[in-house]
Amino acid sequence: MSSTFSLPENCKIVQATPPAVGAGAVITSDYISLKDAHKAWIVIHYYEAHNGAAVVYQPMKATAVAPTGDTAITTAVKIWSNLAAATTDLLVERTAATTYTGSATGPLHNLIIFEIDPVDLGPTYDCIGFTATTPAAGDYISALFVIQPRYASRVLTAPTSITD
Repeated sequence: MSSTFSLPENCKIVQATPPAVGAGAVITSDYISLKDAHKAWIVIHYYEAHNGAAVVYQPMKATAVAPTGDTAITTAVKIWSNLAAATTDLLVERTAATTYTGSATGPLHNLIIFEIDPVDLGPTYDCIGFTATTPAAGDYISALFVIQPRYASRVLTAPTSITD
């Protein structure tokens, strides 16, 4: 039996950060608005070419996509990861937390997924982004947001998430 679910028709997909080389600098994603979101996921792909770069992934919240008043999330969220995405497609649910620290052994293809409920951001925060601490030179990171809209609408007419 065929399913009627279609990811691009049922969820909004927004680039969080284009592929970037770590080079020892903190990576900061774009921010999106969750004003019209039921739920969102931050999906991060990290290629660790070198051993010893235990990157800390930190979901952030803000009051505007600028990002005005950005600060770390304070409510633990669901987290999944796959620390060997080149050889397996198994996602492992991790202990809910406000951050996730990746593996320090490479080379590895990592997938990290944070599930964000806008209610957990607090009454004045409605935007999210993330940071990744100092990936090593030669390591690559990219990410996207997957947003489950609060109200059903056509993809072409759905409210934008990249502006307030």
